[in-house]
Amino acid sequence: MRTRTLALTALAAAGLVLGAAGQAGASTGGVLTVGSAGGTNANVGDTLTGAINSDFIFTTSSGTIDCSTGSFTAGVTANPAVGSGNATESITGLHADPANCSTTIGGTLGVVSVEINGAANGTVVDGSSPKLKVTNLDEQVTLSSFLGDVTCDYGTTGSVTEIDGALSNVSKSISFATQNVNLISGSGLCPSNGTFSGGVGPVLDSSQSNQAVYVN
Repeated sequence: MRTRTLALTALAAAGLVLGAAGQAGASTGGVLTVGSAGGTNANVGDTLTGAINSDFIFTTSSGTIDCSTGSFTAGVTANPAVGSGNATESITGLHADPANCSTTIGGTLGVVSVEINGAANGTVVDGSSPKLKVTNLDEQVTLSSFLGDVTCDYGTTGSVTEIDGALSNVSKSISFATQNVNLISGSGLCPSNGTFSGGVGPVLDSSQSNQAVYVN
């Protein structure tokens, strides 16, 4: 299931989803702030983190992969003033804990690992319905089978150019609902496509005392 799906899943995942590195700054007015809406800006270079708060579920015609615990990590790469552009981030971690994952995909016995392969790009679109748009996503999932381990990579390729996660200042989370993903590489046991759902949150800025991240 190349179950990189979580990632998306979550996963991403966004949420999941802002970031900025370096020293805490006193600047305000950015798309991403910490502590409160309109609070102190997240700095470029800050590290954003979050835990899976809604199961990462990858659904295919051959079965599903379900992971209940894991983590999201991203670095802030841009955080302009509201109205002057989009905040961006480099998503470097979309990890699911294999011990808390299960698979019903035909021919598989269990989940060995779920990790992002490389870094995905995140773009924070603010406004009345803020979202995290994830591109260049390659989530690598390794499943055990009767024939040995099978690795499947899923993400944004072919007809799927991005997956979108809704951002919430109430729960400080990223939520992905039925996002399409395609197989990037893998054996014949890997379904060619599927959908990913799940959530990450609260998203915290570990470079600024683990304060919650807000979208403005």
